[in-house]
Amino acid sequence: MDGRLVPGFSRDLGPLGMVDATIYLPTRRSARALAATIASRIGTAAFLPRIRALGALDDDNGLFDDLALGEGLQVEIPKAIEPLARRMILTRLILRWSESVRHALVSVGPDGRRETQEHEAFLVATTAADAWHLSGELAALLDELTIEDVSWAAMKPLGTEAFDRYWAVTLDFLAIAIEQWPAILGSLGLIDPAARQARLIEAETLRLQRPGARSGPVIVVGSTGSNRATSRLMAAIACLPQGAVVLPGLDQYLDEPSWASIDGTRFDPGSAAGHAQAAIRRLLPVLGVERTHVVGLGEVAPALAARGRFVSEALRPADSTDVWHALGPDPSGADLGSALAGISIVEAADEREEALALALALREALEGPGSATLVTPDRSLARRVREELIRWDIVIDDSGGEQLGQTSAGALARLAIEAACGDMDPVAVLALLAHPAVCLGRSRATVTRLSRLLEMAVLRTTLDAGALLDPSTLMAKTRARASDPHAPRWLQAMDEDTFGAIENLLEDLLALLEPLRRARQSLPAWIDAHEEAVVALAATESEASGLRGPDANALMTLFEELSEAADGAITLEGGSYAALYDRMVSEVPVRGPERSHPRLKILGLLEARLLSSDRVLLGGLDETVWPTQVSADAFLNRPMRAVLGLTPPERRIGQDAHDFTMALGQPEVIISRAAKRGGSPTVPSRFLQRMAAVAGATHWDRCRARGRIYLDMARALDRPAQAITLARPCPRPPVELRPTALSVTRIETLRRDPYAIYADRILRLSALDPVAAPLGPREWGTLFHKVLSDFTAACPGGRLPANAEATLLEQTRVAFAPLLGDPGFQAFMAPRIEGWAKAFFLWEEKRRGEIATIAVEEKGAIDLKLRDGSAFTLRANADRLETTKTGLVRIIDFKTGRVPSKKEVQVGFAPQLTLEAALAEQGGFAALGPGAKVEEALYVGFGSSADLALTRLEWKDRSLPDVVEDHLTGLVALLSDFRDPATGYLARPYPQFQARYSDYDHLSRVKEWAAQGSDPGEGTEG
Repeated sequence: MDGRLVPGFSRDLGPLGMVDATIYLPTRRSARALAATIASRIGTAAFLPRIRALGALDDDNGLFDDLALGEGLQVEIPKAIEPLARRMILTRLILRWSESVRHALVSVGPDGRRETQEHEAFLVATTAADAWHLSGELAALLDELTIEDVSWAAMKPLGTEAFDRYWAVTLDFLAIAIEQWPAILGSLGLIDPAARQARLIEAETLRLQRPGARSGPVIVVGSTGSNRATSRLMAAIACLPQGAVVLPGLDQYLDEPSWASIDGTRFDPGSAAGHAQAAIRRLLPVLGVERTHVVGLGEVAPALAARGRFVSEALRPADSTDVWHALGPDPSGADLGSALAGISIVEAADEREEALALALALREALEGPGSATLVTPDRSLARRVREELIRWDIVIDDSGGEQLGQTSAGALARLAIEAACGDMDPVAVLALLAHPAVCLGRSRATVTRLSRLLEMAVLRTTLDAGALLDPSTLMAKTRARASDPHAPRWLQAMDEDTFGAIENLLEDLLALLEPLRRARQSLPAWIDAHEEAVVALAATESEASGLRGPDANALMTLFEELSEAADGAITLEGGSYAALYDRMVSEVPVRGPERSHPRLKILGLLEARLLSSDRVLLGGLDETVWPTQVSADAFLNRPMRAVLGLTPPERRIGQDAHDFTMALGQPEVIISRAAKRGGSPTVPSRFLQRMAAVAGATHWDRCRARGRIYLDMARALDRPAQAITLARPCPRPPVELRPTALSVTRIETLRRDPYAIYADRILRLSALDPVAAPLGPREWGTLFHKVLSDFTAACPGGRLPANAEATLLEQTRVAFAPLLGDPGFQAFMAPRIEGWAKAFFLWEEKRRGEIATIAVEEKGAIDLKLRDGSAFTLRANADRLETTKTGLVRIIDFKTGRVPSKKEVQVGFAPQLTLEAALAEQGGFAALGPGAKVEEALYVGFGSSADLALTRLEWKDRSLPDVVEDHLTGLVALLSDFRDPATGYLARPYPQFQARYSDYDHLSRVKEWAAQGSDPGEGTEG
């Protein structure tokens, strides 16, 4: 909340530009920020103070520079191993250990012998990506042991008898670090970064303690001494004649028993470590002072002092919250009205609404002279806020950076490896070509045009497996498809030059990615091939590489460092390398150029620790976000950590709590949370729950009411000025544009959804097939229809030959052979389709005795005279027309999907067979001749079972000829109505008979007008 000063230096620190002063801060970022602040405020100073970064590893990974130590360093300290080199070596050690185990480990005995399950494979760190992840965990443990000043020797006698046998396996794994790692570092003449940092700080401590080492003021600001070496340096500085330690946010309001409990000896150590004061509580004994000896640095405004008492009480140790009941309605003893006057609580419905409300709060700050800062550990929320601010042309940079994998350059590298390792999967290839940096030695406009044509004309169809691995064959098939009269219009319009340009593009892309398609190679070879591919992909007409910006620089730097550090003994397949790359780039932050608005900032918790602002926004106050979710140690359980003297995992919660209390020390604070994140309900942060409990409903509701102002603005911002009532569309195009010919199946569509006919036949809009469309029920049905028609055409009449069943089954197997590569089809659909064929044969064999002739896939048409005198052509393509020996006609349609009910047929919503019967009776089918008399109309359904579902069109009160006549008369009346300019193509006039899905539902915006309850009689031009 404020600065507290350890004695040893005057309370009046004097001007910041004092001569020969040295100021130590926790991180490099805070040091840079302080230097900028001093330079802006005391530009006339002759000398600036020396500003040094302590750089605790758990915070900043920053280290002392040798030059930062000044003169007098008497000991030579080995260089630190580079982080990537360390990770690579540890990864190789982990993979070697995993290979040596082979079978699932059960336990490791005291003598080191391993007990394994021979029938079960060992699954730990079996891939390079998993080993890389474990190397990060192991490196973090190495650093933590160094920071906590725990010797490796303390781990050897660490017994596991009291624990599950699993922990013996863990210690067997940790032998990598205990036994092998120190020897490896020694052979290299290097040490761990944490060890070097500790030695440098210890050397600086000894230097400062020498008589006459420093005559000017020496100050430590903002550090909580989480690093043991840092805490000893702070103790040495506190004892200097002109030394001072400024403690950030020391709580001097908490009662003494509760303060004493934070050391973990009285209450649960994990709970104590999660307190905001845990780190400072552990630091004070090292400094040799009591809390009561620490004095305040400067005066605190009364309202902020009241808030300090309130926050202290709200975040008191969990085991002492029983005192709230004894202290009455105001446990904090503070003036709650003053303490909470500057706090607003924003409780958004989801993360989008939260981001917009925070963006509005930042935008509002620009109406005055002050500054505003968003502080959040959630980088996703920070990115959302940054994007929302763009609507006001406000550019604001996130100092926490962005993962390299989420940047443009990182995405390009990921897409390249995905396309190569995925055997040129069409979706992956299109995603790669859509990247704005991909030029392949051409202009970006050319690649964009060709990739769109590639998608529309080549890839939006059913493709063979690995079709893009052979561009010439793929394009030859595409040229053949273009000559089909039923091909899409855009495919028919393509010329040979365009076909050639697309083929050249695919060949260049395939050749470029070929080095990344190798089955297995060493890690250095993968890295070099990956870098070359990325550079070549971004090559333009005039430049070898078009990659620009901080993300591109970060990616090239990563490739360079990986090439130097990669272990050639690590060999892996393409999929493993792709997973390893994703792991690597997720750990590399990228910070953009300094282009942020001068009065607005977005900061992470670390960056915000020592900075102030007129308005502070604290975003993401939900559990698992702030505080972060505590993860269990990958190697040591809690009792083991306690034996070693390591702090509990809840230490991270204590750091988050301390950052939260420090941020609350600003005059105006806006706190936000979201009721849902990622579609899942959230729980308010424990910090907010405690504050609400101490504040009481009245005061807390006032905070929420102030935050609701931003929610109301956010909800109103994108709300239309007036509600728009959208009626059911009913376009009325000119009569001359309306269709004059339809098939019987499209007549069914005209009855059920006229708007679909309008979109298809008048607007000429066709639904696109998916990219690399898989064969589904529709395609299976078409293939099976073809099998039946070919079989029947070979035996158009009379008895079936003796080998007919075997022939039919063989034709079925041949037709569906290309689909047997799909395990799902082979397991589920192939046996069903074979059952269909057997059932059809039995049905067919019984009927052949009374059938004279059979016509399959017979096309027919008749002209209908409409009311206005115009003619309309009704077409049909009948699956099967049978003529009996008595001269009667039977019309049969095969259905592998849903069979319409007799009721649907009778009322005219499924008139396919009845209209085909009308065509037959009026001589529309050449195979039947004029004057045919239809005896029967039959649907033959192939469903989930082997039995056929036969639906004969017959009704108790109506004969088939009567229904046929009614349907033909009704059709003429319907078509005549559509020749009237006043008749529109209404969308979904009969919802109960409408198909569940239509290609044109989104065009008619059915979900919008249906939700408004538009009456079927209403309609607008669409």
